[in-house]
Amino acid sequence: MHPTHFQPGEGRSYKLGRMTMTFKTTAAEGWNAYTVCEAIEPPDSGAGYHRHATYDETFVICEGHYDFRLDGKLLKLGPGDVVFVPRGTPHGFLSTGPEAGRQLIISSPGGVFDALIAEVSALDTGSPTRRASQEAKDIAAKYGLEFLAL
Repeated sequence: MHPTHFQPGEGRSYKLGRMTMTFKTTAAEGWNAYTVCEAIEPPDSGAGYHRHATYDETFVICEGHYDFRLDGKLLKLGPGDVVFVPRGTPHGFLSTGPEAGRQLIISSPGGVFDALIAEVSALDTGSPTRRASQEAKDIAAKYGLEFLAL
């Protein structure tokens, strides 16, 4: 590995529903300890309630406002808020607007979250309130992710 400067918008981007996820670091580039992703979520987009046994996540809210459900509790988040989600903990979030939300998502170890998003982004996953297709559930299960009912 070597020191790296990432320009705004630089990295590998994926569309997931209405969200844009740009990976700054991935395991494929030798960043095995963690993955860094910048996520842009228009109002009423986000990630449905889920948990994953294979990686931890830290969410750093940079812009916008979010309803973040963490282990059954609803948090109202805005710029500067940080949430750590240990593997296995139920969570999900919704960008509540009126502006688009922007957050950094750091997952550890690297290589799991980025591989999951690369594979599932080829599907039409829709919104966080729409039920995941069986194909999306199968891909998610491969990476240790389970969709949950609220």
